[in-house]
Amino acid sequence: MRQQSVRRMRRWLVLVKLALIGGAVALAVEHRTDLAGTAATQALRRAGFPDAAVTVSELSAEQTRALVRLDRQGTVAGTLTLHHPLDALREGRIERLDLTDARLRIDVAKDGGLSIAGHPLADTAGAAGKGGPAGDGALAIPIDAIQFGDTAVTLATPRGTAVGTLRLTMTRDGAIHRGQAALTAPAKGLSVLTHWTGAGTIAETVGTLTAKARLTWDGTALKAQGDLLLADLAGRFGPVSASGINGVLSLPSLFPPVVAPGQTLAVKLLDVGLPLTDGTLRFGYGTKGRLNVEHAEWHWAGGVLRADPFAIDPAAPRGTVTLRAERVHLGPMLEMVAVDGLEASGTVSGSLPVRIEADSVHLDNGLLEADAPGTLRYDPENPPGFLKGEEGSPTALLMGALTDFRYDTLSATMEGQAGGELAVGIAIRGSNPAFYDGYPVALNLKVSGALDRILRQSLDTYRIPETVRDRMTEFQRKNP
Repeated sequence: MRQQSVRRMRRWLVLVKLALIGGAVALAVEHRTDLAGTAATQALRRAGFPDAAVTVSELSAEQTRALVRLDRQGTVAGTLTLHHPLDALREGRIERLDLTDARLRIDVAKDGGLSIAGHPLADTAGAAGKGGPAGDGALAIPIDAIQFGDTAVTLATPRGTAVGTLRLTMTRDGAIHRGQAALTAPAKGLSVLTHWTGAGTIAETVGTLTAKARLTWDGTALKAQGDLLLADLAGRFGPVSASGINGVLSLPSLFPPVVAPGQTLAVKLLDVGLPLTDGTLRFGYGTKGRLNVEHAEWHWAGGVLRADPFAIDPAAPRGTVTLRAERVHLGPMLEMVAVDGLEASGTVSGSLPVRIEADSVHLDNGLLEADAPGTLRYDPENPPGFLKGEEGSPTALLMGALTDFRYDTLSATMEGQAGGELAVGIAIRGSNPAFYDGYPVALNLKVSGALDRILRQSLDTYRIPETVRDRMTEFQRKNP
């Protein structure tokens, strides 16, 4: 009995000893992690992040894991894992840095410079005197590879914020870091697009933007180029509105933004006073901040509307864009008006000068003329009141002539302002074989606002051109 008690006592003593040893080890580890967290916090604060805080949860010879917060609000934070095998530590470097469960706020200054938690990220604006995040050298430890998982990123400009998802991988090649990044963001309220182009008039944006970038970082400046996918983008650009913008743009530079010449977008609707549908736009955007449109074309009523090449500054959109109408069919145009008893044949061509001001768009002295003789018939079962009249009256004569009018010439003039009415004047010369034995007749008609309604029809049948869709599919497949 006594021997059993002794054995129990010995076992308890062993357990207590193990517990004391374990407790001492735990206290030592906790003390080491606290010291490491304090040291890392101080290093970050010396590097230019005054509100930084680091809490180390794991510390071993192989890796360190910590919760890092760079600002007081926690808008820049995440779990940081440093992989540092002993051979890497002996060489004074870190093998890999992983950031998970991260939140990242990038502030875009008025000059285009980027910063994280108030600290300059790169000399992207080309201004002298900006350094990288290494600050005074307190954090200048070589890192072979950097990986960001799906990071919730907020892009903030003086005009607002946009939220998206970022994935980033960078590897070191000597003194240079090279990487790939993918950023996806909803375009709604995408003020960073406004700020990025310098066009303060961009507003009401919707749709999705996805950027795939190739990056280089030399410790001072960040250089980036890549591709930008626009999916069902819409918005107002000063006095001009557009919707259904789809395509992929190649950008040889992201900071400052440069769109390579010859990039093509499909545009479902562009409203420049004339709402233009089913179009394609080929353009470039240079370092001087001007949009250079090489080719713009819209299909309308069996014909085509083309814009003469033009250049415009998105930050101050002003100028005149001349649209050329080619063989637009009168029949489909009038069918869209849905006026009972109105039919026509033939095509018209001409020019439509569109004047863009700071806050308005005007159509000045537009002129369409018939390409060849055609017909115009208006013979409704119940004519509107203003065309009803007694036999022999001017209105009765007009109705009689229009029942089967064979025009030799037809011209239409157009003037107006976007958002208001468009005044359309139609002059036709010809005859009706059954009206006064085909005696030649000249008619002048005036219509207000009809053209605007015509051009807004049939958007449901719009399809993205195959060449643009192929580029969008290729973008989704390939890496940055």
